[in-house]
Amino acid sequence: MTKIVLGLIGEKGSGKGTVSDYLIEKYGAIHYGTSKILRRTLEDLHVPVTRDNLVKLALVLKEGYGPSVIIDSLIQDMDKNGSDVIIADGIRMHGDVEPFRKKYGENFFLVYVTADLRSRYERTKLRKQNDGEGEATFEEFLEEEGKLTEVSIHEIGRKAEFKFNNNGTAEDLKAQVDEMMEKVHKI
Repeated sequence: MTKIVLGLIGEKGSGKGTVSDYLIEKYGAIHYGTSKILRRTLEDLHVPVTRDNLVKLALVLKEGYGPSVIIDSLIQDMDKNGSDVIIADGIRMHGDVEPFRKKYGENFFLVYVTADLRSRYERTKLRKQNDGEGEATFEEFLEEEGKLTEVSIHEIGRKAEFKFNNNGTAEDLKAQVDEMMEKVHKI
């Protein structure tokens, strides 16, 4: 079987984690994410791992070392892997997709996971992935949606080979993943 790289893009709370978990569980995928790189750096610096600090670090790294520095690092980590299905999570901005397309060609598939705004807000509050998310107001959630690392997601997602609408149940989302994997294996 040919190595398949699935590039996940989606707004905060859209269900990328559910998609990743299911791909790992059912298809033996290995997950790589830009947030792991950024989290490690913040933790090493003893800086709180908040969404705001993750955004600041990403922008500083891109400004200082080039727009693809984080994606290039992710690809180097992914190249050490022997799995047939690899998840590349953390695509957020213009320029993030091209390094994957250049490296993996027709074996790279962009996957856009989305859901309505209110559902994403509620999911984010429940998961409390970053410091302060559980206490965030809807207005604060909306404010974060306007940050530089968030504004391009929908636009880039429109160009994805696969688009998942996650306004239903987790089972509905998993069925969309199964349908995608069936198509990918036929390519």
